[in-house]
Amino acid sequence: MAYNANNAVIFATGKSGRYGDGECWTLVEDAVVGAGGKSSRVLTPNFSATSSYVWGTVVQPSGLQPGDVLQFSNYSWTRTVEVDVTNPDGSGSVNTTDALESRGSPQHSALVVRVIGGGMVEVVEQNIPGGSGPVQTIQLLLVAGAPTVVTTRVMSAAGATVTVTTTTDTVLNPPRCYRPQDA
Repeated sequence: MAYNANNAVIFATGKSGRYGDGECWTLVEDAVVGAGGKSSRVLTPNFSATSSYVWGTVVQPSGLQPGDVLQFSNYSWTRTVEVDVTNPDGSGSVNTTDALESRGSPQHSALVVRVIGGGMVEVVEQNIPGGSGPVQTIQLLLVAGAPTVVTTRVMSAAGATVTVTTTTDTVLNPPRCYRPQDA
């Protein structure tokens, strides 16, 4: 049977709450196998509950497509946003915020729903936070690009208020990317 990536995505995104036993692997395995893909039980050497699962043929993040599988192992993505405001009188402020996403301590599996671009994908997963998370879709960055800087000027009678917003992404331990094989 040929793997139908669209059917895998429809299956996984059509679930809500906790699917099956609530494990990330169960959602992805049932989506892949149900859509004609080869089981990770067959593809993973020494398969066990703590294995780093193999889901098919390795692909690069730039080649991802919907229906591909991500296998995370201690992945983290930090987005730092720094907003530097300078007022016309020279006063100002700097505000920095960090947002962190992490997956796979030790392992986590997710199915690609869509490729957004610039290293960003939307995935469907469950068991995040570990042990309790329902089926959800989320955007994750797999490959960090250069920081982006946006400068705005707002004119007033007193002069210009200049705001410089710098966004920096850091990705550690990006996931292995797999294209499921036909069963």
